[in-house]
Amino acid sequence: MNVNIILLIIILVFAVLYFQSKKKRSVPQRKTKAPDFRNAPPPPPVAEEESPAFRLAGRMKQSIPKTYKQSVKQRVMGQHPGLSEREYEWRWLELQRFFVMCAVLDRVPMFSKAVDEVWHEMLMYTRDYQNFSDEYLGRMLHHAPNVSESVPMPGERAWFDLVYVELFGWSPYSELLWGPFFRHPIPRQELEHYRHPSLTAPEDGRFNTWAYDQIPEARAAIQAVRDGLQTRINMANEDRHQERRNVSFSNPEVLLASAVFFSWNDPEHFSDHMIPEEQIKRDMSGSSACSGTACSSGSDHSRDSDGGSGSDHNTSCNSNSSCSDGSSCSSGSSCSSCGGGGCSS
Repeated sequence: MNVNIILLIIILVFAVLYFQSKKKRSVPQRKTKAPDFRNAPPPPPVAEEESPAFRLAGRMKQSIPKTYKQSVKQRVMGQHPGLSEREYEWRWLELQRFFVMCAVLDRVPMFSKAVDEVWHEMLMYTRDYQNFSDEYLGRMLHHAPNVSESVPMPGERAWFDLVYVELFGWSPYSELLWGPFFRHPIPRQELEHYRHPSLTAPEDGRFNTWAYDQIPEARAAIQAVRDGLQTRINMANEDRHQERRNVSFSNPEVLLASAVFFSWNDPEHFSDHMIPEEQIKRDMSGSSACSGTACSSGSDHSRDSDGGSGSDHNTSCNSNSSCSDGSSCSSGSSCSSCGGGGCSS
């Protein structure tokens, strides 16, 4: 073959490869927006009056003096000058809810960097924090350090979601801080423990036995969570042949029943089922490209929404995000099941 022809072929190949790579680079990449709490409503109470945690939340709030609360706020706002007053209010709300969950569950990993930042500043006032812990729980509420990179905790996150919604319901603004809810099923073998009623202290390692024995408000909340779980498991077992359930994130009871139902009957496709009915209708009409299974991060605040004021369960449409059980949790991870540190009894 003529040398000139070979050179011409090589030049053409390089030219084609060059223009293809240039075309790929020119394709705009989807960018996720940080949530903007400026248009967010004022935070609701830590727990509504009908919540099983209402009295426990009241005990927790009474354990934090106003002067201590104000000092923490001033310190956080000083450390984060770009933080809005409204976002701080939501962070403070979620930290208080986290403290309530620490009295209910045996261990609660921290799934939000934003909330953890407030907790860290609260710990700087060592004497005040010790007094708060003693008043609230009767012993120190320890902050377990995150000694390494966050790791995937799908099972722990599944329990976090279930108990959180049982006690506080669901809100799109809470999800901005914690990341997407109900991406992982509770293992069926763990649910088996709660099929039958029990009035004895929980000894399965999931609930806080210290608080159950020592704090009446915590005991009532724990028993209510267990009773509700037993009821939903029995319903899931009786209705196991049902093919479709509507999932409404605005109705906590429907949401909890759906989460238990699919954890019990179809855990392999759990995240596919746990999509709001409204989003399915939008997808079918072609108005949204989201699959509903992408993960955003509470720590990174990643959410593709307009100012964080949307009400969808999952509006992040990053085609590269993944939350498989084996996913890694780097500092830039977008997986809401990644956590570390937290509290334990």
